[in-house]
Amino acid sequence: MGLRIRLRRLWHLLPPAATRVLDGGCGRGVITRQLAWRYPRALIDAIDQDQHGQQINQEIAKICHIGNCRFLVRDLTALDNTGEYDLIVSVDNLEHIENDLDVLRRFYQAMQPGGTLVVHVPHYYRRWPLFKWSHNFDVPGHVRPGYHLPELVERVRKAGFAIEQVGFSYGFLENLANNLSYVISAAEQKNRALYALLFPVLNLIAWLGQWGNPGMGAGVWCVARRSSAGPKPTKTHDKT
Repeated sequence: MGLRIRLRRLWHLLPPAATRVLDGGCGRGVITRQLAWRYPRALIDAIDQDQHGQQINQEIAKICHIGNCRFLVRDLTALDNTGEYDLIVSVDNLEHIENDLDVLRRFYQAMQPGGTLVVHVPHYYRRWPLFKWSHNFDVPGHVRPGYHLPELVERVRKAGFAIEQVGFSYGFLENLANNLSYVISAAEQKNRALYALLFPVLNLIAWLGQWGNPGMGAGVWCVARRSSAGPKPTKTHDKT
């Protein structure tokens, strides 16, 4: 459920055109396949460290007749491309990376002048179960529970990008659907039959919330640009 909510938000934030795209931390490749369909004339590089997962992603792309994406086994913390991409997408990845600023600087280096960066991460707070705001859950694999919006903006700016838009995702209806999904499945694919039965209703609730502009939400996002004559990022080994 959460992935669908993020995908809908991402869809409204993407630029109208792109030719070289990086999906930084592609996971199961769902976002990569959406990018491939959105930009059929673009070449998309999807990077992840899971070799077996990338093999599966490549097989799925072949079955779906998607020929414009490459699933590469690489570590974002070692990304060394220069001036290659005009769109870089990172959805719920930075919270897994200790030196997130270094990765953002590598995104800057890998981007063409005038290119666009779209980042989504969990917010430091989430609404649970309905109205109360509390710290985000301690999720295995996360090195931090989430980001405050000014914190994300600061990091993106420090990497050298110019901020264009910022905001929250997971408005009330989206958050409600996601929390109900979490209660049923415990985020571990439990109660599959019940979840499958209720999924159409939960998805409809989340779908109705996609056009909201929440002033607070369980996710935060940022759209930024590398300008043609923008500031250069500071050294990548800086741990701040």
